[in-house]
Amino acid sequence: MKHRHQREIAQEILSKEIGYVRKPHANRLRVALIFPNTYFVGMSNLGFQTIYRLFNDQPDIVCERAFLPPKQELAALREAGTRIVTLESQTPVAEFDVIAFSVSFEWDYTNVLTMLRLAGVPLRAADRDYTHPLVVIGGAVTFVNPEPLAMFADVIAAGEGEALVPALVDAMASSSRSEQLKRLAQARGYYIPSFYDVEYAADGTIVRYLPREGTGAPPVV
Repeated sequence: MKHRHQREIAQEILSKEIGYVRKPHANRLRVALIFPNTYFVGMSNLGFQTIYRLFNDQPDIVCERAFLPPKQELAALREAGTRIVTLESQTPVAEFDVIAFSVSFEWDYTNVLTMLRLAGVPLRAADRDYTHPLVVIGGAVTFVNPEPLAMFADVIAAGEGEALVPALVDAMASSSRSEQLKRLAQARGYYIPSFYDVEYAADGTIVRYLPREGTGAPPVV
């Protein structure tokens, strides 16, 4: 069976949509908004659609979507070693400034890792540097417990998009990755896992999270 190219699939999807946004990339903050499940699951999620609109309402941001491919397409991408691209412009996800995940369900945790692999982005935050996109993970699951995904996120977002989006935009105006993270650490609704050390009890249970000196991270309550 012949597998279709990502560009062909994206153009077919866009031909059936109303209201998608396509902007030039030049001189704009580029955000790849990813739902770690298939297109039809993601586009039935009102929160995902709201974040897409909030980002694109900002004139200095271009936000494009990406979704977990269906099984046959996913297998073809893996076999060919092809990188995942966005829907609107078919640009490789790894070329964006920010990769923002909207995760609604615990069973999509592993799909987050699949999408990072497909993008060619190191899985663990500790293995990434300023040459990689900033990986932000938000959505309903981060309200409940952000820790299962913490080691894979540069930034955890837990809150309403109306407040989170402007803070992220302001932080990304900083020239260095460390300064971006420090600014987000001070913003309400953001948690920077790398800014904390974990203290364990003798039985291996977590006692507390301690902010690292010099990060400006607030205490965990």
